[in-house]
Amino acid sequence: MIDTHCHLVPNIDDGSSSFETSLKLLRQMVEDGITHAFLTSHYLPGLYQYDRALYDDRFEELQSLVQKEGINITLYPGFEVLLNPTSLTDIERFNLTLGNSHYVLIESDLNGLPKDFYENIYPLLRNGYRPVLAHAERYVSIMHKPHNAKELMEKDIYLQINAGSLLGKYGEKVRQTAWVLLNNGWVHLLGSDSHANEPNNLFPQAIKLIKERIDEHTVQLLTLDFPQMIINDEQIPLFYVYIQSSHHHHQHHKSFWERIFG
Repeated sequence: MIDTHCHLVPNIDDGSSSFETSLKLLRQMVEDGITHAFLTSHYLPGLYQYDRALYDDRFEELQSLVQKEGINITLYPGFEVLLNPTSLTDIERFNLTLGNSHYVLIESDLNGLPKDFYENIYPLLRNGYRPVLAHAERYVSIMHKPHNAKELMEKDIYLQINAGSLLGKYGEKVRQTAWVLLNNGWVHLLGSDSHANEPNNLFPQAIKLIKERIDEHTVQLLTLDFPQMIINDEQIPLFYVYIQSSHHHHQHHKSFWERIFG
């Protein structure tokens, strides 16, 4: 499995505070079945703002320690960029993408997507970037109207949800919203969003629930197939769930969800 959202590069944002802490969490992730992870440090002008070289130095040191300790996980650089008027400039200047791809993990105001949201995101799309909205289920505007998630996808924006949300870590309303998005196919990636300040065993618990309530194929799409497409810089299908009708003799039409890839 591939974790596409976690904050384990030490002393660069509000995530891990030491290499020792990061190594402990990475060992736990391996035990939980995670084989690859994007280390997505916050990039927030005025608060978490730094040169790419600083990030790379700490990322490479952590990677060296992982290899030295024999922790069997592949790490990729990444960032969680707060969307603002300077985002395109910052992304281009510091290469704030997921790995070597054109995918960019973005976040916005959790109280509701601001009026200039699209004004700030369209330049990214026009310049060939593929925005991924982090923890989409936690935005008030999406909680109030989950269909807003589909509208984002129709504008070529991908959606990531947190494993903990499916388990109620952020409250009941967020939990309900996460499952609505998942059931409708309005999710492309699952991430732990680990900040190294809590046990990281929420990921396997969430995986177990998705398998039970939906199917194993959905788990594979969100934790393996789609993340691998980011690694390969390939285009993830925005819509992969369709409603089909089937005819049965002496029965009414029946609708069912079909989850496909490609």
